Amino acid sequence: MEESSSYPSNRVVLQNLNFIKENGIKKFTDLQKKRVKLLEKMIENFDDGRSRTFFCRATCLLDVKSLETSLNKAIRKIKTENIKTDDLKTKAKILRANIEEITLKKGVELFKKTKKS
Repeated sequence: MEESSSYPSNRVVLQNLNFIKENGIKKFTDLQKKRVKLLEKMIENFDDGRSRTFFCRATCLLDVKSLETSLNKAIRKIKTENIKTDDLKTKAKILRANIEEITLKKGVELFKKTKKS
């Protein structure tokens, strides 16, 4: 299946279908609701005006546990370093770094590299 740059969810269609087959639609929808809540929290508290697409892709392509871990780690660091609540640029940078670390470990590409002609 060829990926459209606008729809990273195409990359997880088969994975999602297999999850539904093994666990049922109820567990799948519960998991998707968690994803939505995590994304809402990221956008509300960490969006510096440039990170929304990054957070959306991460929420689509990473597992919920990794997303929760990244978010909690960012929250702890922000508290520890006494970063101001309204310093969205710094907060976004911290969360993005946590997510990028996990994507590297898991081999997940949030943005497909374009082929050079």
